[in-house]
Amino acid sequence: MQLQFPSNVLSRMRRHLLKAGSREIGGMLMGEEVGDQQFRILDFSADTNSGTKASFVRNADHHDEALSAFFETTGAEYGRFNYLGEWHSHPSFNVAPSMQDIRAMQNLVDGSGGVDFAVLFICRLRWFWRFESSAHLFVRNHAPSTAEVSHVKRFPNMKV
Repeated sequence: MQLQFPSNVLSRMRRHLLKAGSREIGGMLMGEEVGDQQFRILDFSADTNSGTKASFVRNADHHDEALSAFFETTGAEYGRFNYLGEWHSHPSFNVAPSMQDIRAMQNLVDGSGGVDFAVLFICRLRWFWRFESSAHLFVRNHAPSTAEVSHVKRFPNMKV
């Protein structure tokens, strides 16, 4: 699987990371299927209030509102535009998923999450400017695998 991150989406994420400092933050990823196993991230939700130096749990209500707004903006064309997964920062740790991250994502796809697959994107800023990230794909009844992340030119923001 390949995830394309437009430069303007990464810029917004970077601003949230700078503001959060050493606290973990995160939310949901929403995007568009642009090819076979290729998805462009168009938007993301960000919970910048919760989170500590070593953990993040997103507030479901806030993020559900962001997902609803995304579906409204994209005309509820679920076959093309949809929820792709979760993201959070690891400002004090490397960008590999923790065992807690892996369990949570596996429960999402194998449990009652109602999704067949989900991506976990973990990122951080090093020295306030260098963006590091990893992406992992979780598929129902399969072991996690890595996903390729590419940066692409600016794409129109979904947020107003």
